[in-house]
Amino acid sequence: MNILVANWTWYQSGGDWTYIDSICKLYESKGHNIIPFSVRNEQNYKTPYDKYFLTGIDYKVFYDNLTLKSGFNLLRKTIYSTEAKNKLKLLISENRVDIAQLNNINDYHTPSIIPVLKKAKIPVVWRVLDFKLICPNNTFLSHGKVCESCYKHKYYNCMLKKCKKNSLMASTLMAIESYFYYIMPNYRMVDMFLFQSEFTRDMFVKYGFDIKKTFVIENPYNSNNIKPKYRGEKYILYFGRISAEKGIQTLLKVMQSLPGIELKIVGNGPEYDSYLEFISQHYVSNVSFLGPKWNKDLEPYIENCEFVIVPSEWYEPSPYVVLQSFSYGKPVIASNIGGLKDLVIDKVTGLLFKVGDEVSLAQSIRYLYNDKELIRKLGENSRLQVERKNNPERYYSETMSIFNNLINSN
Repeated sequence: MNILVANWTWYQSGGDWTYIDSICKLYESKGHNIIPFSVRNEQNYKTPYDKYFLTGIDYKVFYDNLTLKSGFNLLRKTIYSTEAKNKLKLLISENRVDIAQLNNINDYHTPSIIPVLKKAKIPVVWRVLDFKLICPNNTFLSHGKVCESCYKHKYYNCMLKKCKKNSLMASTLMAIESYFYYIMPNYRMVDMFLFQSEFTRDMFVKYGFDIKKTFVIENPYNSNNIKPKYRGEKYILYFGRISAEKGIQTLLKVMQSLPGIELKIVGNGPEYDSYLEFISQHYVSNVSFLGPKWNKDLEPYIENCEFVIVPSEWYEPSPYVVLQSFSYGKPVIASNIGGLKDLVIDKVTGLLFKVGDEVSLAQSIRYLYNDKELIRKLGENSRLQVERKNNPERYYSETMSIFNNLINSN
């Protein structure tokens, strides 16, 4: 089977890439051929298909220099990409494609590629990794707070509240894009939407997506080559993106009240410098920032911690940090929000605390840290869960069943 995999990056760019990389290797191990369709970037992994890749857009530079003219010039590309359509037409004319799996394509490929695939009678599956299709700002966040003001297609609220970077222009562009695809039939052309968690699927159904075209398949994670370590080295761990919605500010405040517990933070992001300044100004000596680490460099920190903290304050769809932690037999203390509630079972594979609540988080950390037997018990349960629920063979079997049914009925 030749599987087109469309995603805006083709390099290590975070949790979403962890998923893309894992499923591509899984498909290839079963004899399928992966045809990447991505965006040009010097960090991309080499592929013979990169001649079909799209021209990149530096959105950070763009938003830093946003004007009315530049905004609407870019809007034409991010809503409807003629380049993406033409490159895709060339790709499928020169390569046989049996099925297309879309991932993060908004703002680069754009959903304008869907009619091209349907015209070529190629089934389209969209693996939903974020909320862009139902939230103009992508995250259900407005000025750092969870917001659902755009429910029932009231996308003008994104503009009124200036949700995107607190910019009226940027927020207006996002609202226009959402209205465009609400009117256009592109989303309705998708044969199946695949979700990482029950929470994300329920959100999309709530926002008007046909439940008959949705299916939940948990992210695959291969823990076979990872030896769990149920006894840690007296520190707790956060690893991931260093940004406001991740709840790190709340965690840092909590650590001020837990001087006897060491927290290590691995990662990078827009708030890295400000959080470093916070612990310096407040003399938080039990917290250390270690910068970004990936793969082999990250593994020892997970292996040797007591447990992992995921204090997110937004609707996390299904963060890979939880699966990585479980694979090493590490319990997770997580906020009771979004897809985290589908991953972390309270008092079974970890502890859930009230989102954004410093007292609740402090109590959870203190309670678990002081009970080594409970750490081990929850760790053993978490390892069993990732082995069973996130087994790559299970993911492959369920995904291929959908792929084959769509190909045979097309």
